[in-house]
Amino acid sequence: MARKAFPPLPDPELDMSPMIDMSFLLLIYFLVTSTLEPIEGDLAMTMPSSTKTAPSEVKIDMATVKVNPAGHVELNDEVLDTDATTREVPMLVDRLRSYVEAAKLTGTDPTVIISADDAAKGQRFIDVLNALADKSVNIQKVTITGFSED
Repeated sequence: MARKAFPPLPDPELDMSPMIDMSFLLLIYFLVTSTLEPIEGDLAMTMPSSTKTAPSEVKIDMATVKVNPAGHVELNDEVLDTDATTREVPMLVDRLRSYVEAAKLTGTDPTVIISADDAAKGQRFIDVLNALADKSVNIQKVTITGFSED
């Protein structure tokens, strides 16, 4: 008895459409279920306006906070926090606390200019914003600029 020859089977294929759909569903699920840290979610800051205030005898200059490409934080050209691996900036918070107390003594609003280098990590910029929103500091007048050392 002769054997019957079967036709060759086609190459197996894998349809990627359901896998792409599943990856988007997982992405949406994780975006919906994730939560922001409360201190980063609500930074109640107001930008300085052009309203005029009553002149005082002594005025405190605006403080300038810079974040350089290496992640070092400077306040008025004084390097404070150089450890970019941690999210804490204790020296900056301490100096800002002193700045706020000096501003209160003169009756002026504490205002800070933040300059972040384009090559600096965004998280370090958020760390500076968190330091400004710290309960002991609570600076709400902030101006944001960018700079490059070129």
